[in-house]
Amino acid sequence: MRTVGILLFDEVEVLDFAGPFEVFSLVENGEDAAHFNVVTIAEWQAPIIARNDLTIIPSYDIHNHPPLDVLVIPGGHGAKNIEIHNPVIIDWIAKQAKAVELVLSVCTGAFLLAEAGLLDGRSVTTHWLNKPR
Repeated sequence: MRTVGILLFDEVEVLDFAGPFEVFSLVENGEDAAHFNVVTIAEWQAPIIARNDLTIIPSYDIHNHPPLDVLVIPGGHGAKNIEIHNPVIIDWIAKQAKAVELVLSVCTGAFLLAEAGLLDGRSVTTHWLNKPR
């Protein structure tokens, strides 16, 4: 079984983390057994306030999570305007990218990948209204 880690942070867009969480959680290996163990990870294992005041308690923090095979970086206001200025998270993303099989982002989560140097020389896309501030 592979482990998928989804990064959470204040002002994360709910659909950007909940959609991948749901999709990866429902994948089965053909024998009615889960194919992925999906965990949520934040800088600290404390409540996260997502967009529109949804409170989420992450499963792990960046210091105690299990080894990951897949890393999902969601977007939202918190990605493009807050976490992009957080060197602890940017460094953690860069470190994890060297250890996992696959790193992916949703929408403005791409800004965090770019800040971590993971998109150098690559073309990416997001919604045309999303520009880092």
